Amino acid sequence: MQGKNCPNYINCQLVHKEEVLPDKKKQGQYIRDYCLAGEEAWSQCKRYLTKKKLNFCPDFVLPDSPWSPDEILDIFEEREMNDFNEQ
Repeated sequence: MQGKNCPNYINCQLVHKEEVLPDKKKQGQYIRDYCLAGEEAWSQCKRYLTKKKLNFCPDFVLPDSPWSPDEILDIFEEREMNDFNEQ
């Protein structure tokens, strides 16, 4: 279904939160290449896949991140523990 936006587009932090990706040019490229490029494109997005599996997506994940959702969860948990231990 070409032309259909990603179902996460409305709430995706990559789209709506500048801190996730301050580079506007790169952000626009991701939105064009993944969010708005049809189901074939957004179904390959690591943000989409992570949210689908974990029911959330950490801000450090980009559409072309190399990690699996399970690896992303491990990284997220490690970062959370480090942040907690620094407090």
